[in-house]
Amino acid sequence: MRIDPDKLSRVGRKATEPAQASAVKPTEVEAATSPSAAAQADQVVLSQQAAEIQMAKEAVAAMPEVRQEKVAAIKKRIEEGTYQIDPEAIADKIISGTA
Repeated sequence: MRIDPDKLSRVGRKATEPAQASAVKPTEVEAATSPSAAAQADQVVLSQQAAEIQMAKEAVAAMPEVRQEKVAAIKKRIEEGTYQIDPEAIADKIISGTA
């Protein structure tokens, strides 16, 4: 294979020539970066059900994880020896999946 030096010099010149930059007008840049009128008009409206769910979530979050009054009542009944459990009721709840 023979390399023609004349063709080789033309290839090297094309690779080193600066690329042509296209002229961009400042108004085009502003239009591309500024929010459009449609985007400024966007808004979110929640349904009544979504608002109720949000209020329920906030109410649950405000409640303590442990109901201290219930724990104290059970502790008192255990100490007094009056706390009775029904193993059959517990088993039924476990089996039914409502425990």
